[in-house]
Amino acid sequence: MAATRPDSRRRGNIEERNGALRVRLYSGIDPVTGKQVYLRATIHGTDEAAWKKADDKLAEFRTQVLRQRSVSSSVTLGYALDEWMRVSEIEDSMRKTYDGYIERTIRPAIGDVAVKKIDARTLESFYTELRRCRMMRRQALH
Repeated sequence: MAATRPDSRRRGNIEERNGALRVRLYSGIDPVTGKQVYLRATIHGTDEAAWKKADDKLAEFRTQVLRQRSVSSSVTLGYALDEWMRVSEIEDSMRKTYDGYIERTIRPAIGDVAVKKIDARTLESFYTELRRCRMMRRQALH
């Protein structure tokens, strides 16, 4: 016979605050910062419909946490690159080259974007811009 958890041990919670419902679910530890990560949402109202929406949001958060392979980090790409450069074991000449690419190209374009928000579209736009700049530079040289 399967045991069930009492309501006090449910994953996540919904609490009433200032005329709204706050939905919160622990998602794990941020792999970069080491801080606890929570998924949060605010549902306006406290009526039965609002509680139903809050329950649905909590279920959505649970599904999201179960599907993720690791906790998504809220840090920027620039921060992640700094951390990677700090711990990577690469030759000094290569480190200098990487630093140049990061500072001249990556950081100005997408360094302030949260890592979890970088998707295929973001990278494709970045690559397109790099190709466009390369073509403009070639035209200027000829």
